[in-house]
Amino acid sequence: MRLAALAAGMFLVLTGLAAAQPYETPEVLLEAFYEPYFTGEFYADESPFRSRALQALYDNDAAITPNGEMGAISFDPYIDGQDFDITEFEIGAAGIAGDDASVDVTFLNFGEPRSLVYELVMEDGGWKIDDVVSTNPENQYRLSEIFAEAAAMYQ
Repeated sequence: MRLAALAAGMFLVLTGLAAAQPYETPEVLLEAFYEPYFTGEFYADESPFRSRALQALYDNDAAITPNGEMGAISFDPYIDGQDFDITEFEIGAAGIAGDDASVDVTFLNFGEPRSLVYELVMEDGGWKIDDVVSTNPENQYRLSEIFAEAAAMYQ
């Protein structure tokens, strides 16, 4: 029993450390961010991947959402869906301008094409996700706008 608890604790520590490291390139950040979609071992805390601005949107949404309600995000914006079976995953070359970068990520989810644009910023010595834009014709969105629309409802 103690061995199982120790193993579980070590797993959480190690996955926390993996998520906390600074990512030197946009591509390395996105590879690490998407890894759980292929391994099934999701991070207990995704905040190390997010910029301060994006994390503030998540935190604000949690603070303003009434108890028992879902909040602004009713789907996984990083796969543009509820469930996932990702294949043909590709991270495009990053377009970097100073401390900002833009990266296209494409994949099939249950055989349906998905295309996302990640807007990244350099913070605290590494790249972080600042916003996500879906360019899929049937479901276009900007993550920050979803949060803004939800926040406006509670004002």
